[in-house]
Amino acid sequence: MGAAAMAAGCISKGSALCGIGNGAWHGLATPAACPEHVKKFRSEKSGVSKSRYLDLMEAAVSAYSDEHIDSYLSDVESDGVQEHGFPRLVANLAVLAANGRVPGRRAMLKRMMDVACRDAKTKMPQKSGGNDFSVKELAIALAALERTKTYPKDVSDVWRTALCDVEAESAYTQGRLKVGDVQARNWVVFAAASEQARMAYGYGGNAAFVEKYVADQMRWFDANGMYKDPHQPAVYDFVTRLQFATILHFGFDGPSRAGLESIMDRSADPTLKMLSSAGEIPYGGRSNEFLHNNTLYAALCEWYAARAASRGDRATAAAFRRAARDAVDALAPWLAETQVSHVKNRYPLAFGRGGYDKQGDMGCECYAYFDKYMVTMGSWAMFGWLFADETIAADAPPRPPAEVFVTTPDFHLVFLRAGDYSAQFDYDSDTHYDCDGLGRLHRMGAPTPLCLSTPCAKTPNYRVESPNDAPLAIAPVVPDGTPYVLVRAETCGNAAEADWRVGALDWRVRLEDTGLSMSLTGHDAVALTLPAFQFDGREETRIDATAKKLIVAYHGWRCVYELASDGEIVDMGRSVCNRNGRYRRFEARGAGRLNVHVSIEREVDAK
Repeated sequence: MGAAAMAAGCISKGSALCGIGNGAWHGLATPAACPEHVKKFRSEKSGVSKSRYLDLMEAAVSAYSDEHIDSYLSDVESDGVQEHGFPRLVANLAVLAANGRVPGRRAMLKRMMDVACRDAKTKMPQKSGGNDFSVKELAIALAALERTKTYPKDVSDVWRTALCDVEAESAYTQGRLKVGDVQARNWVVFAAASEQARMAYGYGGNAAFVEKYVADQMRWFDANGMYKDPHQPAVYDFVTRLQFATILHFGFDGPSRAGLESIMDRSADPTLKMLSSAGEIPYGGRSNEFLHNNTLYAALCEWYAARAASRGDRATAAAFRRAARDAVDALAPWLAETQVSHVKNRYPLAFGRGGYDKQGDMGCECYAYFDKYMVTMGSWAMFGWLFADETIAADAPPRPPAEVFVTTPDFHLVFLRAGDYSAQFDYDSDTHYDCDGLGRLHRMGAPTPLCLSTPCAKTPNYRVESPNDAPLAIAPVVPDGTPYVLVRAETCGNAAEADWRVGALDWRVRLEDTGLSMSLTGHDAVALTLPAFQFDGREETRIDATAKKLIVAYHGWRCVYELASDGEIVDMGRSVCNRNGRYRRFEARGAGRLNVHVSIEREVDAK
């Protein structure tokens, strides 16, 4: 990687975000993140403060060097805004400036606001519908700048006039805004949120537009209040519900309000139950395993917390504040890296604006390039900052010792939690991103890829080192397309259990505070695939295997697969990749029956 690229991806020297002691850049030669830097991004026990959300926003924009931003801005001044990464970067910088931060970037920010607001009012300058996703953020940003008088009134009035001139029927992706369409269209909800924000701040807005598309898109919620974007990717359930939450936050009072509030209330409990013990939203589908997933979830939880508190339900409010804190704290190791990335791996970055005609960064779709998705982490943190009620402590009652949550068949996911462990299954996966089986096993505090955070798809729609020749999860070895039938999923004392029928095989799984126990039975030879994390993009793990035990050691933790029945663990001599890195494929094999136990433990605690 060249020096310029490295500079673009590192938090800039002298930034308040990365300083240790006197604020100087702490250039670590070791691959592990600095413990003091990790601590900086941890939240208080009381929950995520507004100041902490601003820290996250500053971390996002600090990943862009001044040289990088200047080049980006020059391109936009010349060619116009092409997508929503640029106005999101502008909005983040503006809110930070309004809160007394990024003083050295205010002259540059003025130029950025000029062009972002100019293009927001024009007819579809963006090649990918950027107005749909970013006008509301510009409105939030301008309101913050006006409130604090960060710039002279004659300057901010130009931006106000531009945002007031936005016309909903022409500035957004009108060609796609079809009422009664045959599939969900999440971007129209983004656009409706922008219109509601404009109205709330006195920058124009079209109430009929908001009502029309709220009413239309409410068709796409399932029985749990989860939004069914095509192929049901988990990220797009959460992000679309965040747009609906934003619409309600900014005072939506159209005929559909009561129905929308009812749906959002229905989705509250599932939202809490889907967060992993390590603070990650569910895997599944596109745009997953990015840093912005965590701030997205946290922002949505802050809205639910405020809603519960307004009704006097402080316990539920505290539970959501705690969940937001868990999601934000899970970002700390990633933000403490010497090279901050937008995706949860440690491969070198291209730091470009990418696009559909360019190869993306490792683990990323072609649209999920650095300039768009790094600042998106900050944009969702902006909504956490907007929604957070600091009077709500995160002192929720202890969770039950074990929990089970099964989505509707639309989302085809099963979640188990017990003690510090959580597990997630997918039984009808989108094979361009995932595969069937147990695709995630997390333990609180442990590195999320150590066992598995997301499955390895056979033909992933994102960039990997080399083509995968097979899918990989913790799963029975069966022919591709063999159906998974959930027989039972329930808690049993302090354990969470799920029984599956996979073709002619019976697969029983029990999760408890000591780890995961599995039994697989059939009439003939049976086998379970066991993923062994091998490479995170920069660093190799340590893998030790015998016929009865497979151990993967990484960053002070180890994942242990232990065969507790007749049979053997076999190295298949194959590696496959997911967004987090590379995994070696092992199989546990037996005659008619297998018993395998999986644990994730600190190396110092290992016996």
